[in-house]
Amino acid sequence: MHGKLFTALMFFSIPAATATAQEVLTTATPDVLVRSLDPILAQKEKTRGLKIVGAKELETINSYGDKLAATVNLAVNFHFGSAELTPQAQQLLDNVGKALQSSELSAYRFVIGGHTDATGTDGDNLQLSRARAASATQYLVSRYKIAPQRLVVRAFGETALLFPDSPQDGRNRRVEISTLK
Repeated sequence: MHGKLFTALMFFSIPAATATAQEVLTTATPDVLVRSLDPILAQKEKTRGLKIVGAKELETINSYGDKLAATVNLAVNFHFGSAELTPQAQQLLDNVGKALQSSELSAYRFVIGGHTDATGTDGDNLQLSRARAASATQYLVSRYKIAPQRLVVRAFGETALLFPDSPQDGRNRRVEISTLK
């Protein structure tokens, strides 16, 4: 299912991102996602003192020197132990797809990062998080015709828990979207 998709995507390491106040969005309109992921709009909101829901601080630099302009953690749910999207996940990704199609975000590339909780082995969690990030990416590419070269798949497994004091907490299982600058 993902063979062709993986050839068009690259994998690299970025630091874990934390949503504002450790939020994981269960719903988000395309407009909120655009304002949270567009570095220019997010910076304007930040300087005006407005809180961008789920947006991480701007200008994070990953280990390869690429700048991440903003990050949003999304509660993209999957069936237990699989990379199959739930209907709720598809609804959330529908809003992500609409946001990524917007003129404000059309010039940007994004990292789609998959995360798990700490249940299971490190290797299994890494593989599962990669499959889940790829599943979310495939959904955006096939349903919303987002160019695959705009999306970079990244697997975190259980290495970047949003709630490290509660490693089995279901909120650690998420997909995060980061704008590459």
